[in-house]
Parts: sequence; C-alpha cells; structure tokens
Amino acid sequence: MLRIVLTGAESSGKSSLTRHLSELFKLPYALEYARIELEENGPEYNLEQLKEMSRKHLNYQQEEVPISVPCGIFDTDLINYKIWAEEVFGYCPEEISRGVEQESAHVYLLCKPDLPWEADPLRENPDNLNFLYQRHLDEIIRLNRPYEIIEGLGQKRQANAEAALSRLIQRWTNQD
Repeated sequence: MLRIVLTGAESSGKSSLTRHLSELFKLPYALEYARIELEENGPEYNLEQLKEMSRKHLNYQQEEVPISVPCGIFDTDLINYKIWAEEVFGYCPEEISRGVEQESAHVYLLCKPDLPWEADPLRENPDNLNFLYQRHLDEIIRLNRPYEIIEGLGQKRQANAEAALSRLIQRWTNQD
C-alpha cells in the first residue's frame, strides 16, 4: 500500500496538485479534511477540536482511499496536524504524534512556498511560509520517509510534480 502525500505550508498548491495528479495518474485521492470541517463549522477551533479533526481526517482518508486500494493520493496527513498543534498550542498531543509514526506507507511531495500567497479566511500564516516548509521537511527527514520537493509556477510546477511522483512510485516499486 502506497500513499502519496502532498504536504507543505499553506497556499503552496497542495490541493490543486492533488487533483491534477489524481486525474493524470488515475489514482483515488482525499482532500485536506480540516479545510472541509472548518469551512462547514467556521474558522475557530481549540486543541480538542484539532484532535477531533485529526481523527475525522483519518476516517475521511480511509473512506476516500480504502486500505484495499494499492496506491492513492492524500492532500496532507498527520504531519500537518502535528506541526499545526505545535505552532498554535505549543505542543502536539500524543495521539497525533503516535499517528504520525504509524503512517509508514507515506511518501511525500513537499510543496515549496514559491507561489503567490492567496488570502483565505482559513489561512493563518502568510509570513511564516518558509519556516513552515522547513518544519515539514525536517519532520519528513526525521521519519526517514521518501520525498521529493515540488517547485515552480503553473505548468512547470505540474510537470515537476508529475516527474517527482513517477520517481517516488518507481522507488517504492523497487523496494519490494
């Protein structure tokens, strides 16, 4: 089972690339659950709500890309929730930290924050994009998980993501 995760700072093109790669590679995908939840219920949240969103996030991903599917694409995973909790609340709850460790079938397309910032009522960090990008990179490296960095604008970004996804799938396939 392989899960390709698009991750990185806000406004770095994760959702657009998720849809693009899913369509091109004919893979099922799950969008970022937190966005769905916060759009429905408003942008305010506390730590307990963040923990609950992380649980719902996992359930949503399983519904959209069942375990029986050998390969799928996720717009973020629990690394996002871990960094989110640490940045907003100063620490990460154990259940999220444990969950991050268990997502061992995840490989990453880490999106550089080199796109123009797009304001959105749910986005909180327009001035911390490079810092958050580095936090994601550090966590992926700490976990020793395969990753590729995605950069560029427009069709160049899409082409870079396509090539990177092909390399990740090839590396994963050669592991077996």
